[in-house]
Amino acid sequence: MSYRSKGSFCKVNVHFPATGGSKSYIIDDFRQCQVHGQRIATEVDGQFIAPELAGCTFKISGGNDSQGFPMMQGVLKNYRVRLLLKKGSKCFRQRREGQPKRKSVRGCIVGSDLHALNVVLINPNGKEIVGLTDVSVPKRHVPKRARKIRRLFGIPDLIDPKKIDIIQKAYYAAFARQFTRNNGKTVTRCPKIRRLVTDAKFNRTHRRADARKVIKAESKVTVEKYLANLEKK
Repeated sequence: MSYRSKGSFCKVNVHFPATGGSKSYIIDDFRQCQVHGQRIATEVDGQFIAPELAGCTFKISGGNDSQGFPMMQGVLKNYRVRLLLKKGSKCFRQRREGQPKRKSVRGCIVGSDLHALNVVLINPNGKEIVGLTDVSVPKRHVPKRARKIRRLFGIPDLIDPKKIDIIQKAYYAAFARQFTRNNGKTVTRCPKIRRLVTDAKFNRTHRRADARKVIKAESKVTVEKYLANLEKK
């Protein structure tokens, strides 16, 4: 798409979380769409995007105007306003500790001057949409914590420690990726599982606890000897 700085066009970015697919549509005259006045998180019909999306349910997730100012949830305006934002506020990243800043953001109501609108496909209604429902994009960030991996694969928490390799094998089979280096060698990589209680970790924890008990007992004996010597003097 060539860059257009003026006009009433709008680029609608559609995302389908079930498959990870994304697709963009161009609306030449956004002023004629029937979504003006709708707010973020409102579900709308896909007829305004393209005729083939009629009957599909979409949820508005955000957008920005021609100058890149984003829509902010909770601001009941359809134009740009200036708000004093602090750390933790949306549409703002704090550069200096304890310093709020007044920034320009758009309201959460869809206006006719938007140049980008982000929507999420909620229900395709049984339709096959090219680029959204017919693709399967793998997740870029997979769960790494052991408890979340158990929940993902349906593995019970009270699993026998001797069968802990079940989690590792399932995780490796699902998320391992192969890469080809510049020298032509193919390597397999997989994220490391965090907070996984293995036999080595279990023994190391108890060994350290036993060592602390020994040190504590020795310190107690040393204190008793010291107090006994003071009484003799």
